Amino acid sequence: MTAPNGNPLRNILREMIPGLLVLTFISFLVSLFWGFKLSVLIGFLVGLVYVVLSYYYLSETIYRAVKRSKKTAQIMMFICYLSRYLILVLLCLIAVKVKFINVFAVLIPQLFPRLVLTLNNFKERKAIKNDESSVD
Repeated sequence: MTAPNGNPLRNILREMIPGLLVLTFISFLVSLFWGFKLSVLIGFLVGLVYVVLSYYYLSETIYRAVKRSKKTAQIMMFICYLSRYLILVLLCLIAVKVKFINVFAVLIPQLFPRLVLTLNNFKERKAIKNDESSVD
């Protein structure tokens, strides 16, 4: 299955977004044990938006890189990696400077994509296994 522009990685990102939203919301709820702070809410929102945009950029870069020579693809991926982390560092520095964005809340959603991908893969495998067993 491919996305309208032909990039199948967009579908993976689209499937990740609900899980990212849920985990971010759960993290925000856990943070309420220490009391409500608007800076934490803003931090989680900034972190969530950044992780989605970061993975969108990554998916587009991968899609374009596989059509290039090995050397060009390596350079493209390195630039993507470097720019994603430089932007994250800048976001964190801004959060520290302005004080109305909690820097830890910005960073926490960055941990979720691997977990979401693993859970989605597990659900997909379980669905395939159930389909195979229902055929028998």
